[in-house]
Amino acid sequence: KINSICHTKGFSNFYDPKLLNEVVNIVDNPNLLLIEFDKRFLELPKEIIISTLQNHQRYFPIFNNKSELTNFFVVVANKKDSNNVIKNGNKRVVEARLADAKFFWDKDKSKNLIKQIVKLKKIVFYDSLGTLYDKTQRLRKISGMLADDLNLNKEKIEIAASISKSDLCSDLVNEYPSLQGIMGKYFALSQGFESDVSDAVSEHYLPSGTSSLTPKKPISYTVSIVDKVDTLIGFFLINEKPTSSKDPFALRRSAIGLLKVIIDNKLNFKLRNILKYNIKLFEEQGTKISNKKTESEILIFLNDRIKNILKEKNIKNDIIEASISNYFGDNYYELYKKSFLMNKYILKDIGRNAISSYKRAFNIIEKTGEALSGRPDAVLFRKDEEKHLFEKLNEIRKSLTVKEDNKDYEKLLFNLSEIKTSTDKFFDNVIVNDDNNDIKNNRLELLKMFCNTFNNFINFSKLEGVSWNNLFLALTIKR
Repeated sequence: KINSICHTKGFSNFYDPKLLNEVVNIVDNPNLLLIEFDKRFLELPKEIIISTLQNHQRYFPIFNNKSELTNFFVVVANKKDSNNVIKNGNKRVVEARLADAKFFWDKDKSKNLIKQIVKLKKIVFYDSLGTLYDKTQRLRKISGMLADDLNLNKEKIEIAASISKSDLCSDLVNEYPSLQGIMGKYFALSQGFESDVSDAVSEHYLPSGTSSLTPKKPISYTVSIVDKVDTLIGFFLINEKPTSSKDPFALRRSAIGLLKVIIDNKLNFKLRNILKYNIKLFEEQGTKISNKKTESEILIFLNDRIKNILKEKNIKNDIIEASISNYFGDNYYELYKKSFLMNKYILKDIGRNAISSYKRAFNIIEKTGEALSGRPDAVLFRKDEEKHLFEKLNEIRKSLTVKEDNKDYEKLLFNLSEIKTSTDKFFDNVIVNDDNNDIKNNRLELLKMFCNTFNNFINFSKLEGVSWNNLFLALTIKR
């Protein structure tokens, strides 16, 4: 029926399916009424009108074929409206609500967002974590640090972080809580803030759910990152951490959102530095620290959360385990990139060659049971093949020392694959268990160095088919 009305009037048949399901279940004898409200209310931000109609009244806002909001809406009544009593009554209700919203809008948009910051002192963030004013002061300082790390416009980012919560002082957001951030954006635009700063006030809350988009603009994603980090740090510091059954502060969602923002925007930076600085700022503000292991616990928490993201990207379980099992770093885009590439090439010659080379070395050193450092002495090399393998490994290890921004992980994986030629020559021409114990141990150290080099990419020992038992099982299945 809604589609029929839209088709007849030349409107778009766009409507919220969740609202449709909800309305269907509360009426027995549905009767659709197309109602028009005063056009002057279209001067309001469309989100206010949509929220008024959809969230407050369970009405359907109507859009034209250009996806622009119109001054029409559909009401689903539970009986016929022969005298337009229901129609006129609903029109009066909507126009009254919109009139109130317009009053708040006209009043709030003129309030200087910078001056509103001080009013955040009256809004408690959480009992043990101070006020929203305290939070914005931390966000301003942390965002400036991250801006330096990412080589972004520090001044703009600090301004956006400072006013990011100012709209929470407004009557309009008090009336429409779901529009926090969105109203802040409109207030900022009306007061002459640049569009990218204004957008950040709204977009720093993203992603808002599992299927939500992530912010893509530099100022927006920077403020989004520090806001989520600050929330995680705060609640971990006072030991209000999620349990297996409870997560009252949605910290898992914050962590997943943080990781998605980093990965989607391909950001290379040391998160540990941000965590340390954030903890210091809490201490300077007088927060009572109950958990001295906050930094390490958050990194572990993020490692657990990134597993979910990698699964969503259809990365194989053994690759996820190989990527995370011995990861003690804090660059999550780096971790994602290596997992993605291994997943891409694991069933191709590049992946097979790398695994095959690693497997031969790994199974030998695993059987010895000796404690090896992976530091062979070049003076003890007797064969050209072991010298050549040592040189190749050093070339690869050198490429691991460059800055994250300059690392080419795809090329690195290719190099790990191409070393198979040197590995095969080594095993064809060198006897590891030499009669001379020093030479034997040195060759074992070379193989340990070989495995350590591969494990700098991911932990190859966790990949399916690396151990002899897994290989035997795979061959049996294949036959």
